Amino acid sequence: MTFETNSINNLQPAEEIPAAESTVEAETSEETESSSEASADSSAEASAESEPAGGNSPPDPAAPTAEALLTEISATLRVVADQSGRYHARAEQRESVIDLLRTELEVLRRGERRGLLRPLLADLCRLRGDLLSQSAALPADFDAGKAADLLRSYAETIELTLDSNGVVTYAPEGGEPFDPRLHRRVGGEQTDDPALAGHIAAVRRVGYLDIEAKSPIAAAEVTVFAAAKATGGDQ
Repeated sequence: MTFETNSINNLQPAEEIPAAESTVEAETSEETESSSEASADSSAEASAESEPAGGNSPPDPAAPTAEALLTEISATLRVVADQSGRYHARAEQRESVIDLLRTELEVLRRGERRGLLRPLLADLCRLRGDLLSQSAALPADFDAGKAADLLRSYAETIELTLDSNGVVTYAPEGGEPFDPRLHRRVGGEQTDDPALAGHIAAVRRVGYLDIEAKSPIAAAEVTVFAAAKATGGDQ
């Protein structure tokens, strides 16, 4: 009888066994979670120690310093100043060359004008010499008629000189229409013929015409017919 009582006392109720098992499982999960949290904390600490803070990062050794930048800027400014000086020197040389060429051009133009006018200048020199020779050799009985003939001969000499240089004399005929491009009006004459109004009446001085340019160098001086004004008795 005693043996049976002890056996019954050693047995546990069926409800108490699952409760014990749940307790063991809870303790096991708590230990697992605590170990996981410890591992996470250790990993975070390790990563924090391996990665330095952004505000306290060490300087990049490849980045240029302020002194190096100033040295580079100074060198660049010296190069620019040197190039500017050379440019201004070349500009002054160009200006001097231009001035020299301009001076030589003026000399050449003057020489060209002299070359073009040389035949005319030579004829004028001869004419001056002839005038001086004639004035020194005038006879005592030199009268107005001989003076007129002498002056006319010199005028013919000048006319030949102008003709050899492309300039001819021209004189419009009486009755030709007045042309302001070729004629210069120096007077007027009244006429009763309305058809003659605006036509040349007389030539006071001949004109000179450039043959190549076909333009007058000096217009011919003429008088022009004008219609006579009607009087009171004719009305």
